[in-house]
Amino acid sequence: MNDLRTFLHGLPAFERFPEKQLDMLLNNLRLEDYDANQALVTQDYQGPGLYVIVAGTVEVSRRNASGELEQEPREARDGEVVGLLSLVDNMPSPETCTTKGRVTAAVLTPERFNTLFLVAPTIAHQLQYMVAVQLARDLQEKNKSLRKGLARQKPGSLLERLFGK
Repeated sequence: MNDLRTFLHGLPAFERFPEKQLDMLLNNLRLEDYDANQALVTQDYQGPGLYVIVAGTVEVSRRNASGELEQEPREARDGEVVGLLSLVDNMPSPETCTTKGRVTAAVLTPERFNTLFLVAPTIAHQLQYMVAVQLARDLQEKNKSLRKGLARQKPGSLLERLFGK
């Protein structure tokens, strides 16, 4: 656990927290190992938790309603967080996160996240802030996608709009 504390303390999101606060977070994390090609989070479904990647690579992809990739998949590596929106009740994931090889991750379930509010509110608030940033980023991406779709639609002629052809 000391190695995980040092690892977390080295991450920008947690570097300003004293060891006592980090210990509260550590007490609510579960260190898990995953094999290659395991889906940690599946798009359009509530994720089981937030994953802080300790070692390995996770592919993050997003598909549109037709099942086509919206953008090139990106890779999340050591120190990055995936499945952040799993901490929000009834929030389906906007992306799928799949292990590319063996991955070790520290997992925080929604139940444990709620416990953090009681034992380490400053850490819980930091995670809430990270959720808000992720939601804003996703909203911007969706807005950009909708604007692209509207730009592709050719408006009908005046007669077509008046008489509904």
